[in-house]
Amino acid sequence: MKPIDNLSSQFNFREANPQDIGEIIGIHNSHVRELNALNSHGFLLAATTEQEIIEKINHQTQYFVAVHQDLEKNNKVLGFLALSKPKISPEFLSQIIWKDDSCQNKILSDQHLYINIVATHPEHMSKGVAQFLYKSLYKTFPNAFFSTFIVSQPISNSRSILFHEKQGFYWVGTLKRESFLEFKNYESVLMVKEI
Repeated sequence: MKPIDNLSSQFNFREANPQDIGEIIGIHNSHVRELNALNSHGFLLAATTEQEIIEKINHQTQYFVAVHQDLEKNNKVLGFLALSKPKISPEFLSQIIWKDDSCQNKILSDQHLYINIVATHPEHMSKGVAQFLYKSLYKTFPNAFFSTFIVSQPISNSRSILFHEKQGFYWVGTLKRESFLEFKNYESVLMVKEI
């Protein structure tokens, strides 16, 4: 793992602006499972569109990007993450098979932030961009409780699970669905981290 100070000298962290949407879509869609034969590199389950991203932004999802510190390259998005403040019902929580239910109150608290997506431009994978995004997120939201769901069945995004474990996230539960998108017997693990 690269030290954050070294990464901070290479990258800038900022909230995405409308000019970034095209690059966010490109990065996102380059990781879609059907289009990405290298599932060992991590993947996303479904493609996105400009309309979907705008709709998410209009419904309180914030997009943050990592860009080069070098001003000549500063417009190139190297990676992004999408963050939201979900409205979670006790009914939804009851659908989770808890490995550790001690965090339920934190999930219902105002400090809870949900990481919808994190993705890095394919040319910049394994260069500390996602780590930089997360470390910057922790500085931006210093008292937050973060959560994310990662697919584990019928296919597993093992790379994402390992990455989150390295960032200090831990597995607290599993969400099962008879079907989700085109998957039967779908499962995703709920991972959390408190700052």
